[in-house]
Formats: sequence, C-alpha cells, structure tokens
Amino acid sequence: MSGNLFHSFVIHAPLDGVADALMQEDAIRRWWTAEASVRDGIGVMGWSGHGWEVELAMVHDPLAQEVVWRCLRSNMQNTSAWEGTTIRFVLRPVEGGTRLEFSQTGYRESPCRDVCHQGWAFFVGTSLKQYLETGRGVPYPEMVDTRKG
Repeated sequence: MSGNLFHSFVIHAPLDGVADALMQEDAIRRWWTAEASVRDGIGVMGWSGHGWEVELAMVHDPLAQEVVWRCLRSNMQNTSAWEGTTIRFVLRPVEGGTRLEFSQTGYRESPCRDVCHQGWAFFVGTSLKQYLETGRGVPYPEMVDTRKG
C-alpha cells in the first residue's frame, strides 16, 4: 500500500488567491492552524493542544503553477512519518476558479497515515475552500476533533 496521499478539489477562487493562501502566514492561520508562522520561506505550524509541530520549507513556483512544502521536521500525530515528505499543491485554472491537486509524497507507512489523509481532506477540501470562498475557514483549534478517545 502506498504511503502517498492524494486529493483533488475545485475552489471557487482565482489561482493567485489560492497560492497566496498556501504561502502567507495570516492566511494559513485562517484555514490550517492559528499557530502558524512563516519567515523567509520557512513555515512553523503548531498544534499545542496535542504537542505537535511541523517545520516546512515553502516555495511558490508561479511558472509551474504550484506551491511546494518540504517537511524538514515533524512530530505530527506523534510520529516522524512526515519528515522528508513533499507536500505539493498543483494549481490549474478551471471555469469559475482553481483546481487544486494535493499530494504528500514520500510518506512513510505509520499508524497516522489514515488520520492525516482525513485531516488533509478536511483542512484543504473544507477549511481552505471555505476560507477562500467565504472569508472564513475552520483552522485548529476552531475545528471539532471527532476522534474517539
């Protein structure tokens, strides 16, 4: 079974707006985690209620129409499975908005794979989409944690 994660969404927002929301600290705080900082192309994202932190090298390539995050350090879901992964957002204009093709490749098999796959579906497919279409996303810690236990 592949450890790679994939999703595809259509967001009713211009391509440049989607790219900005993936690169700018204030935007990331509104759809992924309120505990985000971005300085000189390095993003540090936190989920203090869980003790998790991710450090990402973040690059926007407008010619390739993609944003790429390379995970430098992570204890997401209490594993190092994200470390060394590449998170890619390929952006394509479509009628009425942007198709976002999401992938996280190089993901090592771990017990958190399914939870992370569901997490990306929520944060990119629901929260980022809502943020860009309505101005209000559902970032951590605002989202409801539906996990049992």
